[in-house]
Amino acid sequence: MSISNSFRNFSLAELFQLIDQGRKSGCLTVWTSAESQDTDVKGQYYVWFIQGRLVAVTNSLTKKDLASRISDRGWLSSVFLEKYSQKLKPGKPLGLSLKTQGMLKSDQLNLLFSSQIQQVKKLFEIQKGVFKLDSKAPVPWQELTGLSISTIEVALMTLRDLKNWENLAEALPEKDSGIKVIPYNQPQVRLNYLELQLLEWAQGTVSLKVIAKQINKPIDLIQQAAFRLMIADLVEEIPLVTSMPSLSDDGFDFSYVNASQKENTKSEFSYKSKSNSKSKVSTSFMENLFGFLRSKV
Repeated sequence: MSISNSFRNFSLAELFQLIDQGRKSGCLTVWTSAESQDTDVKGQYYVWFIQGRLVAVTNSLTKKDLASRISDRGWLSSVFLEKYSQKLKPGKPLGLSLKTQGMLKSDQLNLLFSSQIQQVKKLFEIQKGVFKLDSKAPVPWQELTGLSISTIEVALMTLRDLKNWENLAEALPEKDSGIKVIPYNQPQVRLNYLELQLLEWAQGTVSLKVIAKQINKPIDLIQQAAFRLMIADLVEEIPLVTSMPSLSDDGFDFSYVNASQKENTKSEFSYKSKSNSKSKVSTSFMENLFGFLRSKV
């Protein structure tokens, strides 16, 4: 299967949702526009997936990008890595193979994989570009560390750190719409405090504008958080055609909102659905990523 489109019609976040839900494998090729103001994201990028999980990111098809990252850090020589890569068996990631031989450590693999994921963050900031998703593209095992991460986890971490939401403006839920938890879905994702707080309001009866006023948050932040929950397939947007109840209405019960909680935007939690109850990488993004990867090797 092959899908091609422009970022004007289809956002990278929505594309990641498609890949995750369909447990797709293959390569996502991204061509950035020559008009891009950020020189760090010009050119072509290749994002590789296996069964809906991101496994590698490169900016070439030479199968030498990971080896260059290793040699540039002085861990192994480029000459050795070139010979070793040529003997690598299909199905064996280069990074994991080197670790098995005692040539690399777990922390080094984490660092290498994190440096690949950082490129995805830059791609989310692209305003103009096109992409192609090819499910038949062969896996370049020489570019794989052996680590992987859910595409939704990457999307959530990146969207939380995103400064410019201009290219996602049309995808955000409307201010006068509500959100409702999708029943029977049981995804495991890591949510921050605002996202968890917004889930408490996901009854499909209260508009985002009213929620923003009640919890004293800017409406744009509420819309962005709601969009992240939609990308994670935890909630759906509900158009509200009737008038909203006043906050002073006696018939409206806000007691389910735990107002005693103190906000900690750097904290992350594991959430299970109720049906089962610009180019610099920010410190928070790296903390979240390293926290996720630390136990994976």
